[in-house]
Amino acid sequence: MLARSSTWRYFDVWLLAAVLVLTAYGVFMIRSAVTGAPAFEPLPGQQVQWAVIGFVIMITLASIDYRVLTSSHWYLYFGLIALLVFVLVGGAIGNDTRRWIQITSSIRIEPSEFGRILIVVAFSQFLANRRQRMNQFTNTIAAVLYIAIPVGLIFLQPNLGMSLMFLVVWFVMIWLAGLPLSHFILLGLISAVSFAAVFPFLQEYQKERITTFISPENADEEDIFNIEQAEISIGTGGLFGKGYLNGTQSQLGFLRVQHTDFIFSVITEEMGLIFGSLLVLGLMAFVLWRILRIALLTPDLAGKLICVGITAVLFFQTTVSIGMNVRMLPVTGLTLPFVSYGGSSLTTLFIAIGVAQSVLMRHKKQEFG
Repeated sequence: MLARSSTWRYFDVWLLAAVLVLTAYGVFMIRSAVTGAPAFEPLPGQQVQWAVIGFVIMITLASIDYRVLTSSHWYLYFGLIALLVFVLVGGAIGNDTRRWIQITSSIRIEPSEFGRILIVVAFSQFLANRRQRMNQFTNTIAAVLYIAIPVGLIFLQPNLGMSLMFLVVWFVMIWLAGLPLSHFILLGLISAVSFAAVFPFLQEYQKERITTFISPENADEEDIFNIEQAEISIGTGGLFGKGYLNGTQSQLGFLRVQHTDFIFSVITEEMGLIFGSLLVLGLMAFVLWRILRIALLTPDLAGKLICVGITAVLFFQTTVSIGMNVRMLPVTGLTLPFVSYGGSSLTTLFIAIGVAQSVLMRHKKQEFG
């Protein structure tokens, strides 16, 4: 009993502190983003509620040996598949997509959001069990089929951004697990060909986002309006910003979906480079470093891959979210981790931190068991 309770001394308080500061900063900026829009005014309070729920789940998961999750990896995997199938069959529709499961009249969850962490945990054990077979091409094919099923189901929702995230995280994890370079190059070529083959089947709005990014001069004015407003927001923020609640593009309604996809533009316009974008990037970099530190400390391969996968999720989502705000990447709908509004997203991220903490708390070999 003493050995088990002593694992809490490894709990990373600094990681938790950075996550809580990011979340609080996000609530602060969501309040600014929805000011003047009565329909959205409850969102900051709802984000706080989701943060509290996420915090409780995080502490609970940290107290549970992560190997309980990895030993159930097939249950997690097939549970995710079942949820994604249910979404396609009877999920709630919003903005011409079917991505959610309606729980109550006001609460709905997005399984693909939770899936990005479930797949990290499940795939980490899948790879750990096959560590001796990484050089076999049959093993690589099995890993491809493993990820192809959930990615295909998410793509049909349709959700291109989340599909790409799953693939990127999968590539990072299997590469660090020891995938031979020849297999990696071949998979890269297959992925490029597959994307070219899939492109004609994308939804029109998805094609427009890609073509608008590639050839903005040929795009419809309506398609590039919000991207231009985001650029204006960021470009006029300066070092210290225009002040909280004083952004012109955000407060006057020029910038759309500013509490989710384009929260970074609101932050930079109102809080500036120093207390806005650099502060958020610095906190996120600190979070990524603390999780990678856990990967370096743990001797367990599955634990290492879990932390690497979580880091890949956070890094990819942060990069894409900021990239589309500054017009360096196409708009995909991926939000800024811990900062943008979203109950499923925020809860899932706290789950990820809880699992990472569990790995850290049990990284000493003598305390396994």
